[in-house]
Amino acid sequence: MNRYHTVTGIVINKKTVRENDLLITLLTPKDGKIVALAKGATNIKSRRLGSLQLGNIIQAHLYTQNHRSWISETSVTTSFLRHPKNLIQVSLLFYFLELINRFIAENQHLEGSFFISQNIIQAINRQNVIDFIKNEIALLDILGFGKPPQILLSFQSKDYKNCQKYLKLYFESLLEKPLESNKLFN
Repeated sequence: MNRYHTVTGIVINKKTVRENDLLITLLTPKDGKIVALAKGATNIKSRRLGSLQLGNIIQAHLYTQNHRSWISETSVTTSFLRHPKNLIQVSLLFYFLELINRFIAENQHLEGSFFISQNIIQAINRQNVIDFIKNEIALLDILGFGKPPQILLSFQSKDYKNCQKYLKLYFESLLEKPLESNKLFN
């Protein structure tokens, strides 16, 4: 990998480290899941903070040395919060980003995971539950997990509420613990 390179990625996680720095997790189409440090990103003068919001698809200029990456510049390709969102949309985004962050290891590349993630975020934006669930089921294939029959039957019978419930329970059983995003809206 070149020391300086530009990637397109979905911001799937961010964590404040020190006072003004952010540890950003990106899901990219070619490099998989990348964790990079954005020094000074929370500083009031930083132009990067607005683009480093969860669910945004960004172009990031990275500097990599000794298996560590730093984000120098960013620009937004698609902003999740461009239009006002309701609580359900934000909840679904947090739920989905937690799944991606937990199931894909750092520096792991799963073919098609970026594009399915992009489709899921677009489905949340359009409030299209059917596309959201369909892409969630496709995510199971990419992750290499089988699809339980009750998920497929409920989707085929257009029982989307139960299908989503079965999907969530199945993901939690694979993780062997409840999702943290559930606690945000209880």
